[in-house]
Amino acid sequence: MTQADHQFTEVRRVVLRLRAGTVGFDADPDMTALEPLLIPTSAILASKVNPVTLLAMRVRDRGMEPMFFEDDWIVIDTTDTGLRNGEVFAVNWNGEACVNQLINRGGQWYLHSINPEFGPINLKSGRCTIVGRVVIQ
Repeated sequence: MTQADHQFTEVRRVVLRLRAGTVGFDADPDMTALEPLLIPTSAILASKVNPVTLLAMRVRDRGMEPMFFEDDWIVIDTTDTGLRNGEVFAVNWNGEACVNQLINRGGQWYLHSINPEFGPINLKSGRCTIVGRVVIQ
């Protein structure tokens, strides 16, 4: 074990404040969890991300079950916003915070839920801004 295996990095817990039709997001402290989320520093190093650009947010729906469940904490990298097929992102979808896999089919991008109860959503059917890629779940 290295020294990093015994250390933790604090990641700010937030609630995303989004608006329909706008680009970007605001992050308010999550008042239900006042302490930062502690992530093993070794996981941060393995993910090759800058801890300053990370935010922890709570999953608010069942769309990605069984990958992660409602009320699980995920960590997103707010600088990683480039569309990549098969990666999971937090997005501003018409003013709502969503966590979905991005899938490219036939040149079209879709928000894809792992849970089969939720169908894919074509990004052309609404306004979508990428908030960040899920890097730790």
